[in-house]
Amino acid sequence: MSTAAIIGGGIGGLATAALLTRQGWEVEVLERAARLPDTGTALGMWPEAMAVLEQVGAADAVRAIGIDQRIAEIRSASGHRLGPEIRARGATVLLSRPRLLEALAACAPAVRFGEPCTGIDGFEHDVVIGADGIGSVVRTHVLGRVVQPRPLGVDVLIGRCPGETDTFTEYWGPGRLFGVTPRDGDYINWYSEFDPRAIPAGTPDPGTDPRDFLRAMYHGWDRRVARTIEGIEAASALHYHSRDLPRLPRIVRGNVALIGDAAHAMAPNLGRGACETLLDAAALATALGPAGAGRDHADALRAYESERRRAGQRTMLLSRMMRHTALTARLRTPRDLVLRAVAAVA
Repeated sequence: MSTAAIIGGGIGGLATAALLTRQGWEVEVLERAARLPDTGTALGMWPEAMAVLEQVGAADAVRAIGIDQRIAEIRSASGHRLGPEIRARGATVLLSRPRLLEALAACAPAVRFGEPCTGIDGFEHDVVIGADGIGSVVRTHVLGRVVQPRPLGVDVLIGRCPGETDTFTEYWGPGRLFGVTPRDGDYINWYSEFDPRAIPAGTPDPGTDPRDFLRAMYHGWDRRVARTIEGIEAASALHYHSRDLPRLPRIVRGNVALIGDAAHAMAPNLGRGACETLLDAAALATALGPAGAGRDHADALRAYESERRRAGQRTMLLSRMMRHTALTARLRTPRDLVLRAVAAVA
């Protein structure tokens, strides 16, 4: 019997556990939280991520819960559209993180909740998989040193608002942006990303008074932004400082591998973090193959690393570039050219 220990019961950990279990592996999943979360923002499942969810067995549940979105658009603060509509080459499904995790958990082996991991000593499994996020403990073992996340110099405020939409819309202005996307449960998802240096003097704190903060930050912006701000559920708002990782020289050491945010945590500006995590899970399961197939596990993990390390890092770099482009107060013409280039490959 081939055995795997997965540290982290989030998107990557659950997807990998489900895929390996389908291949006959005996899998243990350890998660430090006491239970699955019941709050979280909307996530976009791009077509390639939906293909992984098909392999996992969660795609039907995701489609039943989520909202099908095929159009995205970027607009100026005044509402003028920048560049063409971005039409997906296949259905992109948006749903909240809790509902996605529930769909994945229904396909995975039982998770051992309330199990924090401080190191990987004592694990005797054939492979150990670090799916433990941006603050990964397993990453320290793989690299032989601590690698701290990098602050991106921007803050994010996210939440939900009653309503419905089938279009992803993002408004760009100097030092700040505002987004509105579909999500499940008769809600829309909204988010604000901003350079703290762009906050007007006297603006309320975003963590304690999110509505008045947003009113001050987006005063005079397009009417849809103003309507969304007035309708937000303030209790659902979450404020955090955006971070990513530097490019890691490796994501595998011996029989230990990193996936998802442990390997390539990225800025949220492309909406690709969860998708890249699912692609990691599929590549890792494919490289390891069916239980008892006689593959050398270290060789299989090196094949996974060859496929996914640079791929995840490219998306991480593009997300960072997109963040800078969206928030710049200068060079508007190059900014719009970058947007058109992104639309061409979306």
